This record gives sequence, structure tokens and C-alpha cells, in this order.
Amino acid sequence: MLETENLLLQAAATRAMAARARRLAREVGTAADRERLLHYSEELDERATRLEAQASAGAAGGPREVRQEQQQVQLQGPSGPTDTPRGRKPFS
Repeated sequence: MLETENLLLQAAATRAMAARARRLAREVGTAADRERLLHYSEELDERATRLEAQASAGAAGGPREVRQEQQQVQLQGPSGPTDTPRGRKPFS
């Protein structure tokens, strides 16, 4: 995924969170909660604006590829005498 595209996706998700916070602010009972949610939505909008600015600055310099790696970890259970059913002895 290109870095610019990733930044734009993050900006869109951040703007969606800001919109949800504004909708929630209309439904809360106390004025203090409403103010906090509105302030939070403004901060999210500012963050989205910064992400969009980073994306446009990156686009001006040409697309840069972001590499993502995934590691797979296999968990292993206990070994030894606990692996045998009750009343049975392990093979010798």
C-alpha cells in the first residue's frame, strides 16, 4: 500500500470518528460532556487535516511504498507428564 493512500485512509477514518463524536455530543445530557466531545471532535478534525497535508506532501515527492510484514507465532502447550490422560502412564 502506498504511504499516501494509507495517510488518506487514516484521515478519512479520523474524520469519521470526529463526526461520530459530534453526533454523540448532541445526545448527551450534561453540558460538560457535550463540550468535551465537541473539543475531542475538533482535535480529531485537526489530526485529519495534518494527515491529509502529509499525504499531499508525500504525493508531491512521488509515491513511496510502505511495506508491511506479518509474523506468525505458534503457541505450544505444556509438555511432559501433563499430556497423558488420568490413570494412564506414559509410554516408556
